[in-house]
Amino acid sequence: MRPFYHLGYRAQLRVRCTLDDITHRSYNRKHQIPPAMVRFRVGESISPSEFSEVGRVWAHLIEEHLKDIGNAFPPGTKILDFGCGCGRVLGWLMRHPSGAEYHGVDVDEEAIDWCTRNLKRAHFRVTPPQPPLPYPDGSFDIIYCVSVFTHLEEDMQDAWLAELKRILKAGGTLLFTVHGAAAARELDSSEREALRKTGFVCHHSKKLKGIVPAWYQTTWHTEEYIVRRALKWFPHVEYRLVPNSGQDVVRCRLNK
Repeated sequence: MRPFYHLGYRAQLRVRCTLDDITHRSYNRKHQIPPAMVRFRVGESISPSEFSEVGRVWAHLIEEHLKDIGNAFPPGTKILDFGCGCGRVLGWLMRHPSGAEYHGVDVDEEAIDWCTRNLKRAHFRVTPPQPPLPYPDGSFDIIYCVSVFTHLEEDMQDAWLAELKRILKAGGTLLFTVHGAAAARELDSSEREALRKTGFVCHHSKKLKGIVPAWYQTTWHTEEYIVRRALKWFPHVEYRLVPNSGQDVVRCRLNK
């Protein structure tokens, strides 16, 4: 029965997205809200208010984490939103009154097209699901990834950690989010036990087949596992709990 449930879910989702785009066309255009299906692929919700609020909250958290370790946004700072989607976070960060240079990359061609047409201050590129990225070594001062490593298998995770380290400048900072202990409560008992033993669990589902790529699944990490993993590429790694959130933040820095 599950395949039929998934088929029905995808059908009603497409109908809901189409109706939302028609009903709120003028409002969305005025307030630079992306199409409903593009929003859904970013946060699995078509709510414009939720899209905007989640972006605002994460942009604020990123700023706070950077300030905490001594980074601000001075003129000339190059910032990359890896897995930017349709600019949910980047749209808010660009309101920061600075001369920083903003970049965004994603595998979602429709999302990048929307960003290119609507978020003029940043530079956007469509990129493949596997490295490399089209940037020279040491291109960015700051790289952040919100809800990207929460969807990657272990081999893709490691490949991208190595690639993001390559394009980060000496002394640069990488911030990325993971599903931590709070999010693990939704796992069943066998998955929680696997997470306890190995530190990493990937949950496969065909629910969003045809809406998101086949490699886009849902993953959970323990603090010990992801810190140990990130230390293979970054000499300084810190794990930070985010209260009242299903995702925590991992902060990685390179030596100057």
